[in-house]
Amino acid sequence: MATSFNEQFDQHGAWRREFALRLKLLSEWLKDHDLLDSAVEERLRRLEGQMRSDKVMVAFVAEFSRGKSELINAIFFAGYKRRIMPASAGRTTMCPTELGYDAEVPPCLRLLPIETRLQPQPLMEWRAVPEKWMRIDLDVNDPAQLAQAFEKVSEIRRVTIDEARALGFWHDDAPEDNPMLSADGTVEVPKWRHALINIAHPLLKQGLVILDTPGLNAIGAEPELTVNLIPQAHAVVFIRPPTPA
Repeated sequence: MATSFNEQFDQHGAWRREFALRLKLLSEWLKDHDLLDSAVEERLRRLEGQMRSDKVMVAFVAEFSRGKSELINAIFFAGYKRRIMPASAGRTTMCPTELGYDAEVPPCLRLLPIETRLQPQPLMEWRAVPEKWMRIDLDVNDPAQLAQAFEKVSEIRRVTIDEARALGFWHDDAPEDNPMLSADGTVEVPKWRHALINIAHPLLKQGLVILDTPGLNAIGAEPELTVNLIPQAHAVVFIRPPTPA
């Protein structure tokens, strides 16, 4: 009989804990036999800590309107009998959005303003500054409130070319990648740099973290996606359109 995804996820967690224990035993054996220098010890300690982490990140990657948000709706919000994440025409994820669960934080949506890209701190440092994030508390029993709150991840701003250049969305040496210029001389950029959704779905409570990325061809792609977030993901799901018959 085939095992369910939940059972397989539990098995994966057990494997990670067992592997972390073996790394610890290996480190102790090397130390007992004077074969462990400080660099190797630190590397083994880091790897053990990574294995013991109860978070498993899966990143969804595709071009615009290829069904990433629809897939998330089907997996995590099917019980609401309606779209919760914005997924209809003209409304799509404009900023990287993480779905996860932290028991110490109430259900909420947190949004980091795009203006933080004007400052040198990387995204990981902004996570430790909660007062810089806009927070919207979520009523998990109200589908309409959830859907209205999650529409925030599709919000945009219109800025001048100079502002877009400062924010990293306009490149004079790569005009083909620049957003479309409107008649009034402005361009669209995302309103938010990053979004964090904390909600108590059974899979998320087991440690699964979903990273919903803007389209590969999106003007809103956060550079740290390719440098930090996606490389740190345990799995990347590429979604592509059906092949024409």
